[in-house]
Amino acid sequence: MTRVRQIIRLLQELERGVDSTLVPIPKETVFLKASHPVSGRAVPFPSMDGDYDDSGLPDNPILWKPTEEPTPSRWYPARTKAHSRGTVTSSISRSAITFASKYEMRAARMFLANRKIVRVKDQPAPMPFTRNDVKHHHTTDYLTDLESGSRVYVAVRPTWLFDKDDLVDTIDRINHGALAKVADEAVILTERELTEARGWNAGSVLHALRQPDADDNARLRAFASSFRGIVCIDDFRHAIECSAAMWNAVFCLIYEGVLKPVRPDVKLVDHPYVAVDPSLC
Repeated sequence: MTRVRQIIRLLQELERGVDSTLVPIPKETVFLKASHPVSGRAVPFPSMDGDYDDSGLPDNPILWKPTEEPTPSRWYPARTKAHSRGTVTSSISRSAITFASKYEMRAARMFLANRKIVRVKDQPAPMPFTRNDVKHHHTTDYLTDLESGSRVYVAVRPTWLFDKDDLVDTIDRINHGALAKVADEAVILTERELTEARGWNAGSVLHALRQPDADDNARLRAFASSFRGIVCIDDFRHAIECSAAMWNAVFCLIYEGVLKPVRPDVKLVDHPYVAVDPSLC
């Protein structure tokens, strides 16, 4: 199936007047240039009070902080044939969050690739709800803090598993219960929202954010400012000749909001058209 998609992608490129088969093969490996470390971050060394002898420290000491470990209220289950588990790391917040299924993985990527979501907490504290006069607790998969100040609990579940523990009724009872004290809403994301294409696009954004090149981003931002409306990504090759570097800058500008995919429900490589927001250029 992958080869079929590659053939279809090649035919679509030829229709747009682009023949990638004519691009010369590099004679040596080309590495993307990162503007900052791809893991962890450097912060100012904390000041020491008292009679601490700092004569052996440099003038501007820094402290290396590794990527923050995830802190879920409960850890994902052991690996089985039916489970996909692991962590997704944000290069912006320098923190990691866990997932325990392929849909949770896509949700985590989409959250971290959205600049309007400033914080994601995996497996937050259980939320109480009442059913048949009996008090229960349910742990959602994520708690997101939005740039607007809103907080949203997110449960991830494919529709064919709704009846397993009556999740729809549980989320509805949480929304009408004690939720108002800690968040604004609780929602369910299913396979309809967490598609493979959306997860791929979000993963590509996160990959680009790991190794952004400030010069390439600035060059593409300036070039994109001359466009109005929808533009084909192939045209950006006039600004950045290296295809890998060009695509890396495209995904970085998507995160910034300068570029917006026309079809976010399709992989960007299969529908390479974006709308330009000149106000952010």
